[in-house]
Amino acid sequence: MLNAILVDDEILALQLLEAILKEIGGIEIIGKFSNPLEGLKSLEEHKPDILFLDIEMKEMNGIKVAEKFNATASQTDIVFVTAYDKYALEAFNVQALDYILKPIEKSRLEKTIQRIRQSRQRHELPSTEISLKALFLGSFQLLDHQNEPVKWRTKKVKEFCAYLIHQNKPVHREKIMEELWPDRTLDKASVALHTTVYHLRKELKNQGYHDSVKYVDERYSLLIELSSDVQNLKKILSQTQVKVADVKKLIDLYRNHYLAEEYYDWAMEEREQLQKMVAQFLEKFVDTYFTETDSVLKEAIEKLIEMDPWEERHTIKLVQFYIQQGNNRAALEIYNRYKTMLWKQLGIKPQEELINLMKNI
Repeated sequence: MLNAILVDDEILALQLLEAILKEIGGIEIIGKFSNPLEGLKSLEEHKPDILFLDIEMKEMNGIKVAEKFNATASQTDIVFVTAYDKYALEAFNVQALDYILKPIEKSRLEKTIQRIRQSRQRHELPSTEISLKALFLGSFQLLDHQNEPVKWRTKKVKEFCAYLIHQNKPVHREKIMEELWPDRTLDKASVALHTTVYHLRKELKNQGYHDSVKYVDERYSLLIELSSDVQNLKKILSQTQVKVADVKKLIDLYRNHYLAEEYYDWAMEEREQLQKMVAQFLEKFVDTYFTETDSVLKEAIEKLIEMDPWEERHTIKLVQFYIQQGNNRAALEIYNRYKTMLWKQLGIKPQEELINLMKNI
């Protein structure tokens, strides 16, 4: 049994909606209000499964009611029932499940109720089972509670999800349009944004999140609990002491740069900052433990070379590492490979420090 609250300033409209819902069955009406302000108080107290809401009302516009209610609600499906079709985009902006035009057709309303029932039966998971993980190092992936990648309807829905997680704060809609649809006119970008928000909300609802994308004061934010590879990376980087175990974790984790395979312009600053932090962390480790012969030390130097193959001092460190081990053959191979790369790509030779180092073996 689903419970519902009805809000419409027309008494006859309330009575008609109530009658149709009773014919459909399976709906308990726990409140009906012709005054939206009174309805809002009841909503915040009872948080019903469904809110049936008119839009054009004297005391308060239905969109405003939904916005205020969304600040506290988490499990209520909002269904607008209105005589006007001009509010459709605004309605979905406040996470409306459906938008039904008056006069109400029983079959149309019945389909909406069936959608709500099926969604709740199929996708509502215990909170302990809901666990999403975001991967940003390399390509963006959102893993569901079964550790399977979420399949996105479009590339823009995927990017929008990554963008909101990346921002980790409310972002004004105009900034979003500028960064995600920079080549479109304002009107076209606005339509694209509304469509993308709708599909992201729908997908996250499929994952068990009924109140995932907030829209308050023309700002969007993502309200879902998740872990990410970047969170784990930054936790390691925040350590004041560089430990071998942490370096090993970092090398295993940092397989590629931040969103390197996605080519999102808005991610470039974070990518550069993370890359710099990782390099500084590894360099500190190499300088501290350079007299050791541990394999993690070699992996750390190799990771630095992988991140910046043109930085000669890293190649010098690796050559010195092999010399310390008495493995002159490996040192010579590293040197020759680096010398060939420099000549082919840049037409230059290694610096004197590296050349002189090789003369001694």
